[in-house]
Amino acid sequence: MDSEGPAAGEWLIPLDGAAGPADDSPPVAEMVMDGLEFCHLAAAHRDPGRLPVGSDGDRAAVEEVLRALPLLSRP
Repeated sequence: MDSEGPAAGEWLIPLDGAAGPADDSPPVAEMVMDGLEFCHLAAAHRDPGRLPVGSDGDRAAVEEVLRALPLLSRP
């Protein structure tokens, strides 16, 4: 995932939890979103289904990551 804006960066997120930093397998999907919108989503202040996100690849994987991000705000 690439985030854009002042806190821009690239994050590689394994979906099955088995992949580690040395995993060289190609990504199943890529997405780009505004960094501020990412923070709002991670804080559960945005609806993942209504966020403007550029994506390529496995749409189900993108939707899975977007639905999981708001869970970061829960203890």
